[in-house]
Amino acid sequence: MVSLLLAGCSNDNSTENNTIDGQWKLVNITGTIAGINHNFAQGEIIWDINPITQTVTVVNNNSNDSLFDILETGVYNYHHDNGPELPCGESIVINNIDLGCYTVNNQTLIIDQSIADGFKITLVR
Repeated sequence: MVSLLLAGCSNDNSTENNTIDGQWKLVNITGTIAGINHNFAQGEIIWDINPITQTVTVVNNNSNDSLFDILETGVYNYHHDNGPELPCGESIVINNIDLGCYTVNNQTLIIDQSIADGFKITLVR
């Protein structure tokens, strides 16, 4: 009986939740040799990743110039880069800048180039 209850509560849209596509809210950027750690309010900076047009539309309402926020408001081309030299097998390139390896887990997208002393970018749905 417990098995039936657990099976009935399973989430059938897990594939949808684990894609890079859709709207994401930038909430944190950490990293670099300077050791930055910038938090942003959910909804302050929004990325909308569209795989059909291969664009990322950014709405950036951060008014604090001292906080590094990666991309200004605009529409940017993106593509995936893959190869055996990458530690993760696939990275995301936005506006011709390789932002690093990415993982999607449920409602969180992590883009990480900290292996090269770069940034770790955290976005949530």
